[in-house]
Parts: sequence; C-alpha cells; structure tokens
Amino acid sequence: MTMENRVLLIGNDINNATSDYSWANLLTDLIDFAKLTKVTSMDNKPFPLYYEEIFLSSARKYGTKESRLKAYIAAKARRLVPNEIHQEILNLGVKNILTTNYDLTLEKVISKDTKKLKNTGYIKESLYNLFRIDKVNDINFWHIHGSELAPRSITLGYEHYGGYLQQMRNYVVTGTKGNYSKKDFSPIHLRLRDNQINYESWIDYFFTHDIDIFGLNFDFVEMHLWWLLTYRARIKVTKRVEIKNTIRYFYPKKYANQSKHKLELFKANEVQTIPIEMVKDDRIKYYKKVLKRIKGSR
Repeated sequence: MTMENRVLLIGNDINNATSDYSWANLLTDLIDFAKLTKVTSMDNKPFPLYYEEIFLSSARKYGTKESRLKAYIAAKARRLVPNEIHQEILNLGVKNILTTNYDLTLEKVISKDTKKLKNTGYIKESLYNLFRIDKVNDINFWHIHGSELAPRSITLGYEHYGGYLQQMRNYVVTGTKGNYSKKDFSPIHLRLRDNQINYESWIDYFFTHDIDIFGLNFDFVEMHLWWLLTYRARIKVTKRVEIKNTIRYFYPKKYANQSKHKLELFKANEVQTIPIEMVKDDRIKYYKKVLKRIKGSR
C-alpha cells in the first residue's frame, strides 16, 4: 500500500516534543479559570469524569456555562505551534490524517491562516465529530475529538464521550435511519459487503485502510476508540465480512512493562504493537524513528 493510501492516527504527544504544556497544566489552568481553588485531586479519576467535576462544581457555584470552559480550552490550543515533527509527518505524503488533537498545528504547516478553514464534512456537526474535516490542499485532517475552530465539538466530559459513542454505534452497527437529513447510513458490515464505503466518516478507514497510530497514549478513557477496535475484531473473528487492513500502534520501548496490560488488549483486538527506542525522553528523535519505520513499510 502506498503512503497516499495509508492513514495516520496522531495524538498530542507530538506537541510535547517541543512544548511543556501538558494535560496537567491544562487542568490546573482550567481550575483557575473556573474559579475553583479547592477542587478535589485528580488521583484515580478518569479525565472525562474529572472534567465533569470541574464543570459541575463551577456551574453550581457560579452558574458557569460549559461553552465558556470549552472556549477557554480552544484558546489554549490556538497557542500551540508546529515543530519539525509536524513537518515530517506531512512530508510522508499521507492524504488522510486522523488526530485526537484540538489544535491546528498540522494545518499550520501548510496554511497561512487557519482561522479561515472550514469544516467540509459530508454531514455538518456542531457537537460530535464523526464527519468533521479540515481540508488543506489535498490533505484531509479529521479532528476526531473536536477542533479549536468549533469549541462545542471539543470532546471532554463523560456526557460528551457517552453521546459520541452512541453516535458512532449508530453509524457502525445499527444504521442511522432518520438521524441525518442528507443521507441514511446502513450498518458498516452491509456497506463493506456491498462495496458502498464512501469515506464520509473517519470511522470507515478503520475497516479498509492500513492505519499507523503514534503519539497517542490510548488510555482506557477513550471508550469510543477501544469500542471501535473491539467491534472491528468481532467482525473479523465471526467472519461476518472480510477485513484485510492492518492497524499498528507505535510506542516507546521503555514503557513496555508498565503498558503490558494495554499491549495485551491491543493483541486481542488484532492491533500490531511496535516498540521504538526512545533515549532520554528525546521525543524529536523518537518520532523521527517512528516516521522512518512508517515510511519504510510502504
């Protein structure tokens, strides 16, 4: 498969290669913005539920609208700038890039004014992100967790994750009859059987194209992504329809032992796991190795 036909799924760690603004920093700033100086600690709490605690506490105490919190996060995302890894990703020649990032650092590599970018998705969404695309030149950037350009779409709380999974399951399993005015989608196994996959959604690629995943921790709070991998594996094991594509997950080799539980679950879901050496937390060199490995697998 050529690089043009490969698909990437990229997480926030590519930004961490040159930025020290982490999720912990974001949460601290969000708590300050929400005027909550005594929110209980995040220890042992999944991030989506901790976000709900922040929002609910602020809403209860100050009448805070969730739109204000998401607008604040979007503003933080707009401050991020590309690094050399963003450029090298685009140098691969891949035409479809999926990302969980809200920021537009990848688009900024090739677009002088990202504020003018428009969502060109087949179905226009204000809250969820099954169809959301930024198209720059001939590259589709699928912001599967929302975009800084549409703060409401930023996927954070448990309510949003739960609703998103419901939308995804309709699109994949039961069909979407009556959900959208523009088109009804039949269940994915029927569309695969009848060769009716038109790539209106990023989800389609999980069943048809080779996907390389990197820079993404793939925490279990990403319930919708783990569900998608599980459903794909179930289709394969029950032989309901033939699935031929390969999904690969790249991770730093030094984290193998502490990630054993996750790697075992990837294996169960027929995701290949590829350890790559990372020396002294040098993310730039690490991601260059990852990209070299991806480019060499054409």
